[in-house]
Amino acid sequence: MPGIIGRAYIRVNGMNLNSLNGATLNPGGFTREPVLSDYGYAGYTEKTVNSEVSCDVAISDVDDITALGKIVDTTITFEGGNGAVYVIRHASVSEPPELDSSENKAGLKFIGAAAEKA
Repeated sequence: MPGIIGRAYIRVNGMNLNSLNGATLNPGGFTREPVLSDYGYAGYTEKTVNSEVSCDVAISDVDDITALGKIVDTTITFEGGNGAVYVIRHASVSEPPELDSSENKAGLKFIGAAAEKA
């Protein structure tokens, strides 16, 4: 029986993030839009779409969320609990992390080139 991803281990330039359950990966690639002529469907056009990783990370007193928000041009590794590994090159944080003090976590969102299966 094939393994299910279940968990995600996220690394930034090889360093583990304390990511919490529920991380997501959009591998990027292309979106397709239909082109319609007077005779009906004529085909489609493609637009390139960046990859995206969203996750919450556990924050302790030694973590610097301002430093997390300054991550640019890095390599992100998204490894599923089943061993599937995806690599995103030239990744950057897309917006400042938001700290949730009641949950001791911060939300991170990375964008980058299309993900490649390792």
